Amino acid sequence: MSRDAAIGKHLAMLREQAQLKQNELAKKLEWSAAVLSRVEAGDRPLTDDELDIILKGIGTPEAARLKEILGRQWQRLPEPALGDADADLLWEAEEVAEEIHALAEQPDVKQLFERRLVRYEEELRLAAQRVLNKRYSVAFMGTIGVGKSTGICRIEQLELPSAKGMPNAVLETGAGGITICDVHVRKGPGYGLIIEPCTEDEIRHHVMDFANSLLNPAKAGDNDEEEAGSGSPGISREIDRALRSMTGLRRRRSERKPDGTVIPASDDARVLAADHPDAKALSVEILARMELHKRDRRDLWHDASTGKPPLVWLQENFEKINNGRHPEFTVPKRIEVVVPNAILGDDTVTVTLIDSRGIDDLAARADLEQHFDDPHTLVMLCTLFAQAPSTEVRQLLTRAKEAGVRTLATQAAVLALPRTGEALAVKFEGELAQTEEEGYELKADEVRLKLHALNLDHLPIAFFNSATDEPATLRAFIAERIEALRNSHRVALREIIAGARDLLANYEKAQAEETLRTAAKRLTIWLKDNAELPRSASRRVHDSLLSTTQAAHWKTVYATISRRGGWPNLDYAHQLSHGARRIATHVVENKIEGFKTIATSVLRDDDLADAHDLARQAVRTLEAGFDEIIRNAQLVGESIYADDLREDLEFWRACSAIAGRGYKDRVNEKNQHWFEDEHHGEAETRVMELVAQKWSEAVASVRALLPEG
Repeated sequence: MSRDAAIGKHLAMLREQAQLKQNELAKKLEWSAAVLSRVEAGDRPLTDDELDIILKGIGTPEAARLKEILGRQWQRLPEPALGDADADLLWEAEEVAEEIHALAEQPDVKQLFERRLVRYEEELRLAAQRVLNKRYSVAFMGTIGVGKSTGICRIEQLELPSAKGMPNAVLETGAGGITICDVHVRKGPGYGLIIEPCTEDEIRHHVMDFANSLLNPAKAGDNDEEEAGSGSPGISREIDRALRSMTGLRRRRSERKPDGTVIPASDDARVLAADHPDAKALSVEILARMELHKRDRRDLWHDASTGKPPLVWLQENFEKINNGRHPEFTVPKRIEVVVPNAILGDDTVTVTLIDSRGIDDLAARADLEQHFDDPHTLVMLCTLFAQAPSTEVRQLLTRAKEAGVRTLATQAAVLALPRTGEALAVKFEGELAQTEEEGYELKADEVRLKLHALNLDHLPIAFFNSATDEPATLRAFIAERIEALRNSHRVALREIIAGARDLLANYEKAQAEETLRTAAKRLTIWLKDNAELPRSASRRVHDSLLSTTQAAHWKTVYATISRRGGWPNLDYAHQLSHGARRIATHVVENKIEGFKTIATSVLRDDDLADAHDLARQAVRTLEAGFDEIIRNAQLVGESIYADDLREDLEFWRACSAIAGRGYKDRVNEKNQHWFEDEHHGEAETRVMELVAQKWSEAVASVRALLPEG
């Protein structure tokens, strides 16, 4: 939106708040209504004098304040949009940033403060960016069939009446295995669907899996080991369904006629497979039938001329695209559901609700765990009521902590989704809950007890029965958690502003300099004593891969082997990156806590009040260094073996040849041999070298802030 359009829109809002009609204000200003209309539409720019005339005509305190806001000159930080609730806080940051910059630019700036001034400039810029960013995501994660899609449709009123009582969700729902990919619900210009398609390589992999499942179908076995020798693992139900729809390869159930004769079940895909017994030839035939060159459409928008209500249209077309039944769309990688109303009913932030692909085996997936690293994403960990918190929820939280995520308290929440009657079945000392609210409270205590082992019993918990609970309750809970996330960004910025102001106030104080040196001495002693890290890791980068492989279903392991470690549900690179982060966190996290203990002793010493801002800045700097270590460790874990591992065809052929009893154990033996014998200690050495280097840089950054005593 242009500045003229933003001003015009804000003037219209101020006029309406003053209960003035457009023609009434125009008459008061002695302007034509047409001119004022063009101004409010943003089609006519205003001079300063004209703006003054309009604001005086509106005559409210808010109108007078707009003049002051528009007069602000933003030099160091980006200018927020008109009406931004954080505009005053950001202006405080701008003013302090300008003072800090001006002082830092002086040729005779005191060396004692120079590096701290530069650091404050950077801190203000980064913290202000987080406050300024009003785009938030809410990622719903949980097992298949947990009820994520239904809950999202309930809170956003994406529902259609049903003869059975409970409304039908616009997003396709069922007992799980329904949605083919992540679904994003966001605000837009109207009702529509936007598709991010699978790449050609991804589609070819899906088709090859489909072909293999037809030629060598998996047989049921008594256990994983027996199943692993029975043939191809097949593909997900969602992909199987979509490919059959796109190719017209229907599956028919057996049918009994009135005369008693039975028409046997048939499967067009298996008939085709019988004619093409080679997997590659069958894949080519399937791809040809998909006619991908015709499936190049990427979006679809509701047109009132169709005569269909928007939600009916949305439901029909979502179901077609999700199941591969729309002739113009290919296999989707992500579906965006666009609606014209503000998500959660709040226009002050731009919220996207993410209905993530359900967990049907492992929770340790890159597409899920990436959300914990986004400071503007709220993670809603969904769980069945009886299982709360489910094993998958605890696994995600455990891995996030192991990987050095420090923001779980504000970024994560547990959402238990009960069925009717479950809350009343909860007992306390043998007595059933008398009300659903009491049942929720008792279950919340159980959840906190189970999370206590992770030191996460403080996580917010919500309950929502889609059949009976008011959607407004869940909507309000999510809005509160987003607001808590926003407040954490504001608190961080306010702390930096306050520290910068303290530094400016103390700049000319000789006594303050002495206090700074006294406090710095404590911090420096700790930094000297903790500058070195262990030279070897007590854990291995591939530990996460081994444990995840062991926990996975054999079909998941088979699928990733067939893709040379690139299957999204068990991605070798992601598991190695997590292993590297785990090592870095284990080595450095205790150091951070130790330094914070020393800094806290400074903050509790009233005689060192003039150095409190220095202690806080030192902690923030070291924490920023920790985050940098984690990011770099992740990159090393992802990349160190990327080429060697993917191109080692002999390794993948050997893994592919494994079948029968003890399948996962023998795959892991191959994994261990590759990492521990053929590439012994390479990754651990590289990770520890990087961690040591980045830790040294982090310590140096902190010491650069401290005056020499």
